[in-house]
Amino acid sequence: MSQRTNRRLFLSRCVSSVAATSVAYGSGDLVAAKNDRPLLGLIGAGYQPETKRKGRGIAIGLAASGLADIAMLCEIDSQAADYASETVCGGKAKVVHDYRYVIDDPSIEAVLIGTPDHWHAKIAIEAMKAGKDVYCEKPVAVTVQEGQWLRDVAQQTNRVFQVGTQQRSEYGQRFLTAIAMVRAGRLGKLRRIHIGLNEGWEGGPFSTQPTPKTLDWERWLGPAPMTDYLPQRSHRTFRWWYEYAGGQLCDWGAHHVDIAQWAIEQQASGPTTIKTTARLNQPLVNGQATRDDTYNTPITFSAECQFAGGITMLIDSSRNGITFEGDQGRIFVNRGTLEGKPVDALRDAPLPEDAIANVYGGTPAVSHMQNFIDCVQSRDTPISDIDSHHRTLSTCHLANISVRLGRPLRWDPLRERFLGDEEANALLSRQYRKGYEIDV
Repeated sequence: MSQRTNRRLFLSRCVSSVAATSVAYGSGDLVAAKNDRPLLGLIGAGYQPETKRKGRGIAIGLAASGLADIAMLCEIDSQAADYASETVCGGKAKVVHDYRYVIDDPSIEAVLIGTPDHWHAKIAIEAMKAGKDVYCEKPVAVTVQEGQWLRDVAQQTNRVFQVGTQQRSEYGQRFLTAIAMVRAGRLGKLRRIHIGLNEGWEGGPFSTQPTPKTLDWERWLGPAPMTDYLPQRSHRTFRWWYEYAGGQLCDWGAHHVDIAQWAIEQQASGPTTIKTTARLNQPLVNGQATRDDTYNTPITFSAECQFAGGITMLIDSSRNGITFEGDQGRIFVNRGTLEGKPVDALRDAPLPEDAIANVYGGTPAVSHMQNFIDCVQSRDTPISDIDSHHRTLSTCHLANISVRLGRPLRWDPLRERFLGDEEANALLSRQYRKGYEIDV
């Protein structure tokens, strides 16, 4: 009997048990499988009713809903749950409060993770160990160690893991063309990559507020330290706290550093030295915040990273985009433009027809979510794999650690350890709140 036949038989048996054990905000039964459409679970939707701002979970849920059936939805904010249930699932998915119901349900083949960053690794690791494939929003980890764990568990379980770095698939062919030009030598010998990520947010001190009745704040914090509720710690602004994310260096860095390391074929390596300057919202002592009521990630920053082959990567808070500089020209690329004299020269001397396909490794260019669903069925490696993303994100984390300690650092990309700096090595991992540890 096939896996999908087993799944359909299971559906008729599991509805009542799931309903009995889950904390539901709304009604609705698990949707039945249609043909070969996978059954998915969406964990973390995100929605701010006061601003009508939709979370990434809603975006990836909508992208998946045309390709698969979302049978279960997990959200710990009841307003977000209600909105996502209707908007993404048409009221047909079972809505639960605890993500473990999604992971424990053998009918769910894959999970979509749209939670805040500090929950990503725990949920993804448990999902893979339960036999689920994973689509996880970026950045997938808040420490280097979490990225290592994710990479290792994905390899051990042979699960498909797609990272939500959509620049690898979408926004036209600008980024892919830029990579192809670098690799084809259209800029001459590459010397420098300048990555602009925009400034981080400035803010604080903030005042403690009553926790909204719709939000399970203890559960939202999860692996992070227990603290009083501040609106600025939740929803979109969680990104400006090291407890939950990594500021702009990890948010936009997960996109642009990825493209840069892809271009110079450093997807399995990293920098050897990191030197930074930054302006922070508050002073840090030994890499730790001194206030709990003020954003603690950088407002402005500059990180100079040296890579093998004499390539310097400068990551700072300037105009969003990537500038590749060689000894024969430079190009600038972001989601809106690809420009520079070497780009103009393509009119008379175009790239070979297979240049962009070679960047992809022969993978057909489709949407990011389509690529994930295709790989769930084919068991191929998706376009944004966990191995390369871990290395990209490590560069971002290393820059943040240099900022937090206020000194240059030396890095061994092979061993993935700092050289001669145990204080810096201690920041490659973090402590987890009791009851929310990660079991690898």
